[in-house]
Amino acid sequence: MDSNRILLWFFFLGCSAVFTLAQAPTETTPSFWERDTLTGDWNGLRSSWAEKGVDLSLEYHAEAMGVLSGGTRRGVVYEGLGQGTLDADLERLIGWRKLSFRISTLWTHGASPSGKLIGDDLTASYIDAYDGLRLYELWFDQLFWDDHFSLRVGNLLSDEEFSAAGYGYILMNAAFGQPAHISANTLNTGPAFWMAGLGTRLRYNPTKKWYAQAAIYDGDTFDNPGGNPSINQSGLHFNLSGQQGWLTMYEAGHLFNQEDGDTGLPGWYRIGGWLHTGTFNEHDGINQHDNNWGLYFAGDQMVWRETAGDDQGLGIFYRVGGGPENRSQFKWVMDTGLNYKGLFPSRNEDIVGLGLVYAKHSDDLTTDHEMVIEATYSIQVTPWMTVQPDVQWISRPGGGTTPDAWVAGLKAIFSF
Repeated sequence: MDSNRILLWFFFLGCSAVFTLAQAPTETTPSFWERDTLTGDWNGLRSSWAEKGVDLSLEYHAEAMGVLSGGTRRGVVYEGLGQGTLDADLERLIGWRKLSFRISTLWTHGASPSGKLIGDDLTASYIDAYDGLRLYELWFDQLFWDDHFSLRVGNLLSDEEFSAAGYGYILMNAAFGQPAHISANTLNTGPAFWMAGLGTRLRYNPTKKWYAQAAIYDGDTFDNPGGNPSINQSGLHFNLSGQQGWLTMYEAGHLFNQEDGDTGLPGWYRIGGWLHTGTFNEHDGINQHDNNWGLYFAGDQMVWRETAGDDQGLGIFYRVGGGPENRSQFKWVMDTGLNYKGLFPSRNEDIVGLGLVYAKHSDDLTTDHEMVIEATYSIQVTPWMTVQPDVQWISRPGGGTTPDAWVAGLKAIFSF
């Protein structure tokens, strides 16, 4: 991390402190502990922007993770993630009907627990990323034909729209985010956290319960088939060379009991697939293919709700997918688990999560597998801060002879 970035971060914290101290609570202004963000409404500036259709969010994720036993060695490392996002409703702002806009930046720093301590393939921390300050998302989204169609163009994240995490989002292992049967089997993880990619996505909603979508993305967001992320460290190195191929993704889904007035338990089910047109070597080191592909299924279902119309209760999730093992790291991967919001009395915003990932390596690489069992508890300390202890058991890290690892983590998220 260079000194300029450190100075920028301290400048931001200093400005945040000034805004915070300048805002005394009134009858209509929540107190420091009750406001939605640590820095409050900025003396009405945020509310004024919101009336014009502009929303600015600032977050920082602080995470310590350590190996208690097993892995490659014992120890503790720190990782951090800062993100700033500006969303704009351009119909309200400039009069362009049904058009929205987003731009965001991402700052990742710290040491990788998987690389330094564990030796796993699935990645124990979802904020594990190459250090740097970079452009993240930058897109326009246009609704048309009575809002049945949505066209999004720009620098996009595929993992937020295809095989996206539902109830599993609360878990800290990266495999509960973008599934490993996509991230490990495509080129340089694809356009997903932490490196967005140029692309376009078309979504069709014939009704509010059904949708179908397809997208095409830059085939290599690193712009380096060898996997060196420093070439596009800033997120501003755009190269659409045909030699790196294209990633296309497809998904159809069904949502039910999610509209106003629905009394049943909500659910979300989807099937999809992807095709990458780059060059993929077989594991024998001799043969090549001009593509790789995969298929998947995912489902999220609330199975018990405390009060009708409330989001407190028990939800379950399940995802499975895979591809051809002669050119893929994993021939299939499954993740499943539970999510309970408001389990304990008077702790309505806390979330308990349990998850399991089973990843079967290609038999051409190893006949083994990697498995993760994770338990976590997200504590809503204030509306602008959560604290989350976490424990993971990682069996057969890397699918080899590395000892099973017990991993403990502690994360705090601050909303500024």
